Amino acid sequence: MPAHWLPNRWGQDWTALVDVEGLNIDGYLKEKGPEFIVKQGEEFYISLGFPQLPETFYVKSSLYPVDADAGYKKNNHASAWHMDYDKDVRSLMSVEPNTEWWGTVLHELGHIYYYSTYSTPQIPLILRNGANRGYHEAMGSLIGLASLQKSFLQGRGMVDKNAKVDEAQLLMREALDYIVHIPWGAGVMTHFENELYAKNLSPDLMNQEWWSLVKKYQGIVPPSNRDDKYCDAATKTHIVNDPAQYYDYSISNVLLFMFHKHISDKILKQDSHNTNYWGSKATGDFLKSLMETGATEDWRTHLKKHLGSEMSAKAMLDYFSPLMKYLKEQNKGRNYTLPEKI
Repeated sequence: MPAHWLPNRWGQDWTALVDVEGLNIDGYLKEKGPEFIVKQGEEFYISLGFPQLPETFYVKSSLYPVDADAGYKKNNHASAWHMDYDKDVRSLMSVEPNTEWWGTVLHELGHIYYYSTYSTPQIPLILRNGANRGYHEAMGSLIGLASLQKSFLQGRGMVDKNAKVDEAQLLMREALDYIVHIPWGAGVMTHFENELYAKNLSPDLMNQEWWSLVKKYQGIVPPSNRDDKYCDAATKTHIVNDPAQYYDYSISNVLLFMFHKHISDKILKQDSHNTNYWGSKATGDFLKSLMETGATEDWRTHLKKHLGSEMSAKAMLDYFSPLMKYLKEQNKGRNYTLPEKI
């Protein structure tokens, strides 16, 4: 696939290839404004039984785009911060009223509430962290997934109650986010950073190595030859200021579907493709039970205790099994162009 077919310059998100009619909330959010997204995100967590955000969160965070004449710039990549490993929680965002930021805000607030939940006298400062490196990302991404399901959006009045949705296309959009991200995070980013930091990759080989990995793991090629004087990889924020982070996202995408399956099947007793978490204190209690121990337990024991199973992609495969059936029907007689295994 030519890289310029995707608006995301790294190919980590392919959702732009699918438009799901009936669930577009851009117009609704544009009318409400960016402040609505942040406050509504907080209300979602409150509805699950979490507390209000501390006032200092709003005072000390930087949540919205900087004015053109501000005289300074800021990193527009969203992030959440636990400043003192206690009550001082903040976020750096540039929220705009659109669907992408809707999911991003809920993701970052997931970090914030995770910080707050394990910041108790029972948890030593040094262990105020996620149960494993993927847990933090999984909490926020889980709520992001739930906040874009039809029942949730209809329940909040964000889409028409009679909206008809092509379920196959909806699953396709989700797959082009959560599935596509894994070869990017665990493949391209992880292997490039290993070459860069562990093996001291020569600067004149950086671009060549980058595009070789992009083709191998994502099946993406540049629209034209890229000169070795460039380092296209360095446009990715994490490579510069947060190396080895993207493997965490890949782990989190597996975990979040395990958490979501438990919530939909055991707590809400709803179809996992069409849930509404809003107002479910039992769901909030389950999430708190995952969060409150911080890093004081071995994550494998922790997972087995709360979910009854070890880490597995089965929940993710089950979730997307209807899409797999649909894709096999649509692609009958065609040849695969990417290997199943590398």
